[in-house]
Amino acid sequence: AFEVDPTAVALVEGDRSVSYVNLDKRSSRLARLLISRGVGPDSFVVVAVPRSVESVVSVWAVAKSGGAFVPVDPAAPRERVEHIVQDSDAMVGITVAEYVDSLPSTVTWIVLDDESVKAELKTLAPAPVSYLDRLGVVRAENAAYMIFTSGSTGRPKGVVVTHAGLAALAAEQQERFGLRPGCRVLHFASPIFDASVLELLMMLPVGATMVIAPTGVYGGAELAEYLRVHEVTHAFVTPAALATVDPAGLDLLECVIVGGEACPPELVEQW
Repeated sequence: AFEVDPTAVALVEGDRSVSYVNLDKRSSRLARLLISRGVGPDSFVVVAVPRSVESVVSVWAVAKSGGAFVPVDPAAPRERVEHIVQDSDAMVGITVAEYVDSLPSTVTWIVLDDESVKAELKTLAPAPVSYLDRLGVVRAENAAYMIFTSGSTGRPKGVVVTHAGLAALAAEQQERFGLRPGCRVLHFASPIFDASVLELLMMLPVGATMVIAPTGVYGGAELAEYLRVHEVTHAFVTPAALATVDPAGLDLLECVIVGGEACPPELVEQW
């Protein structure tokens, strides 16, 4: 186990950076707001926030509240979003002002950049959230998140993942991928895929830095430049996206993980 330095940089997004102590404070305040809205163990909270500092803070806040997060692409077709919201039985959601008007009104939305929400968050304690603050006891068998399938063979189906396997996954990744403080982990997966959880579990338990790729970067020279400029050491990338990236000049990249589809032998040889 590593001692996490509270002053270390937790999140980097472009020219923005957030330390671990500030990530902890922001997510604790938001967790208390969720608890005040009735969120507790096995409550589902829709997170309709694109990949960003705010999406990571939101997911971490839901975890602290004891609830389970349901990631949604706020730019997805309204029918899909409405189905996910209804099927998950979520009563509370987190989003930003850009998308709130296009989201289902059946959910009570916490709009992170709304002035009234920002004012309310300031009134809440930034201290760590304990079992005394929560509405119930969080156990290993409680839901951690719900991911919906693409729906390519019919309607999207929600798959619930409990807390039970997450610690084991984090420990396995730490050993297998050589994770430690000072590593810089790429956040490249969309929050609607559980590869994003894999990325979070690479970063948080060891106190590494998460480098958040812009939502408009999909691969190629743009991704290669982002990896180089931000000195990324660990990255999870689908084989299709990785095949578009030239490894030349990415000398600080220690570990590349692929998944989601078959990886051809020539791609392994190239990297």
